Amino acid sequence: NDALTKKIVQALLPQWNFERVAGLTTEALKKPNPAEALRIAREMDISPERILYVGDSGTDMQTATNAGMFAVGVLWGFRSEDELLSNGAKALAKYPADLIKML
Repeated sequence: NDALTKKIVQALLPQWNFERVAGLTTEALKKPNPAEALRIAREMDISPERILYVGDSGTDMQTATNAGMFAVGVLWGFRSEDELLSNGAKALAKYPADLIKML
């Protein structure tokens, strides 16, 4: 849920200041519906095409594509490279540091 997600991020990554952390809420439509991703983009006043949507599943890649965001699949997650690519990943990150190079 949303509150638990925020607690985990704060506990594990206290040195990072995230503009927005969002977990599952009862109001949010589930992925791959892009509504929540687009809402966050609007709140941050960033156009979707300027956002790297980072995820570890085919559903994440579909959500990014549906929102018009740049889909980045991470290879340290739960799904295969093939699943990420076949669901719309435009780039793959083998290590977290690879994400910095994409900015």
